[in-house]
Amino acid sequence: MPPSSAEIRTPSIQRSGTSGAYSSRLSTTEHILTERHAEAHDHYERRLDKDEDSILSLTEPPDGKLEIAKELIEKAALFMESYLRTVSPNSGESAEGMSDAIKPRPDSPMQLSSTPTGPSTSIQRAGNTSDNSALLKEKLDEANKWISWQSNSKEKNMYGPIGAFIKYVALVVKEKLTSLADPSSGNGRGCRLVLPSTKSDYNPPDADDTMRIDMGLVGAKINSPVEANNGRVLYYKVIAVLEAKRKGDDDGFRDAFEQLDIYTRQMYQQQHNLRFAWGITVSGTLVRVCLFGPDRAKSSLLMDISKPEGRRAFIKVLVHWSLCEESQLGRDPTMEYLRDLKCWQIACPDEAGSMGEGADVKYYYFTTVSCQADRLFGRHTRCFLATDLRPTAVISDNNPLRPKFVIKDSWAFSKRNASEDTRDEVRSLEKVKACLLAKAAERDIIIPKIEVGGRVSFLRNGGWVEDNTDTLYGRGKLVADKADTVDELSELAENNADDVNKPGEVRSDDDLYFRAHRRIVMEPIGEPLRSTTSVAEFVTVVCDVMRCHNAFVNDCSILHRDISPNNILVFRGDDGIARGMLIDLDCAIDIDQEKREKREGRVKRKEMTGTLPYMSINNLSGSLVEHTSLDDWESMLCVICWFATLGTISGKRRGDEELAGCPIGKWRQGSTKDMITAKESAFNNPELFKSSIVNHFKPEGVAGSTSDKGDKLGGGTVGKPDESELLKRLAISLHECLFKNPSLNPDFHGTVEKQKCGEQTLPNLSVQERLEAVRLHGQVPLTSEIPPMVNPFKERAEKWKDISEELLAFINVYWEQAMALQKDALKAKSNAAIGTIPQ
Repeated sequence: MPPSSAEIRTPSIQRSGTSGAYSSRLSTTEHILTERHAEAHDHYERRLDKDEDSILSLTEPPDGKLEIAKELIEKAALFMESYLRTVSPNSGESAEGMSDAIKPRPDSPMQLSSTPTGPSTSIQRAGNTSDNSALLKEKLDEANKWISWQSNSKEKNMYGPIGAFIKYVALVVKEKLTSLADPSSGNGRGCRLVLPSTKSDYNPPDADDTMRIDMGLVGAKINSPVEANNGRVLYYKVIAVLEAKRKGDDDGFRDAFEQLDIYTRQMYQQQHNLRFAWGITVSGTLVRVCLFGPDRAKSSLLMDISKPEGRRAFIKVLVHWSLCEESQLGRDPTMEYLRDLKCWQIACPDEAGSMGEGADVKYYYFTTVSCQADRLFGRHTRCFLATDLRPTAVISDNNPLRPKFVIKDSWAFSKRNASEDTRDEVRSLEKVKACLLAKAAERDIIIPKIEVGGRVSFLRNGGWVEDNTDTLYGRGKLVADKADTVDELSELAENNADDVNKPGEVRSDDDLYFRAHRRIVMEPIGEPLRSTTSVAEFVTVVCDVMRCHNAFVNDCSILHRDISPNNILVFRGDDGIARGMLIDLDCAIDIDQEKREKREGRVKRKEMTGTLPYMSINNLSGSLVEHTSLDDWESMLCVICWFATLGTISGKRRGDEELAGCPIGKWRQGSTKDMITAKESAFNNPELFKSSIVNHFKPEGVAGSTSDKGDKLGGGTVGKPDESELLKRLAISLHECLFKNPSLNPDFHGTVEKQKCGEQTLPNLSVQERLEAVRLHGQVPLTSEIPPMVNPFKERAEKWKDISEELLAFINVYWEQAMALQKDALKAKSNAAIGTIPQ
């Protein structure tokens, strides 16, 4: 059984020290919030599907609880309407004016019994008078302040009445479920009380920003006191966040949604077993329920709680959330917290990659999350450090769990038919294992080794279902059916590309937004790139990664397409040497397969893959130039420059104030066009690269130095190369090989399109400017004919194999130097330790 939302536990989390998947200590908290607000506004404009009332059916309780739910909805609505009519006649309609959905039915098992005075109103339930009537009325008295809300009141005055409404429904649910003759029959199992946080307008303690949520809704055990003080509820415990605005207009909803967007991102980050998320917006008396999936957000129709139909609709939502399965609230049913052992159990596919009936599901155990899902939309990749050995005693500091594997859990774009999914990461990893496992030791490279992997399935209503976006939404196409033309479909795909850790690719119309929940078990376990303790370690690791990348391309015909810090691990063996490993093949393609499809005329739209700010210019610009190995090499150059500017030594990196105005910061700021312009300028020629990027590298220690006095360049020890200079030379070598390769015609140098003029080239100018430049330079006769333009990326892409070999040659030289520096440092450390031993 999955853990209840009332008892979710958060394992230890190895935080990346970043805000968002693309780093950044280049950003202050204020800057991060500015970015998140801008992103939330973009989501409101481009990723929100309004008035999708079908989402409410996704939490309809299973058959065994459905009749109970209907009974509770009717009971809560009838009692509320009856009482409100007695204390506030204008708050609702008369029975004659009520909709059929709210009128008392003669055949109802619950009949309204009221006196002319009103306060003694109660519900006769199966011949039993409710003992809760006084408490119910107390909550309704408070809730009525919201029901009769005036928009000129202060927003903070809404929180108590909204909470009272929710508690009123919880009281009705609690009374029914605790009164079952035989609670062990199962009707009450998997149920919960949906309660508001006691504290309102607060910053959750586990937030990574300073924003204050209005209210968090949590799932409590059925026997919990409704008035229990749960304080400032953490993000990892909430079922949903409720955001309220006092004005009931479109602006109020927009503002509430955009804040909810930011809060829900935090839920994904803190709840490692969250598959999708719910939220509630309140604008005046207007309520909308919101669903956040991997690619889209959807909001329900309005529920106006100033009207009986609106109140009943909101009651229905709360009752369904109380009785539905945990999986319907977004929880992963294949993950269970083992309370007796204080660790998590996670189900994974068997050796055949299957989960479900007839499959031998394998179980793993973990306490540590090494990678969180810190974006609202996308793959929601998480990594757990796990073992396949079930603990025999309670996990504690004195009895820690010792992981052997990394479990990667993500929602990747896929084809519905798994057998046709040629870009499945499991397939790519199996191919790497088959091609390179026997050669890895001889070539001295570290490769990820897959243990098991496949799509996740879980048991629902007595049958196994695959966990994918069809299952999540209860239907096939999500937004593709909104596109009437090919151009609109292409635009949807472009809008869907979230720039971070996933491909914005288009396959068939039917597969446009289909994602499958995939789980892969791999080894060995590594540390994040930020864990390097010297420049020599960093250089070794990044060189190792590109040596591995070269093997992927040449031996396995696999192109990675997402070189970024999140996909680089540091592996330390028994000798203490730091080595690098390239992981995450979600965006990878089979080069041979792509060539076959191209020959067969299966044309694909342009794909944008990668992670900001490490994407190549060609990739970031959406160019039609083929994505080759050189794009990945350029991404690695970006990684090197980023870390060299920030600092490569763990614990000694630059602070925000030191990086203010740093040119490299523009690689992740502003629009995509701004980022492209910044990179084109920085990489266009060696002089600009050195002045705008290399000269801003953080000076770091010299080889063999145990102090931090190497912060000034040129202070190296005689006979030992300055490690900072080693990093600079590496970056400059890669840059010149990529953008000013001597084997290529100068026409193909740089980053911007040029006009070919005989043996010379001119920048990309207007027609008049080109003609004037040609006349002044006297390079060709002045005519009205404009020479053709040259795209340097296109020309270089045609020679990617030769250039890649040159790049690899450079990498091997620097790898050998860095390895030697590491060994010298370890030897010096060992000698120093021996010297401290008393004779």
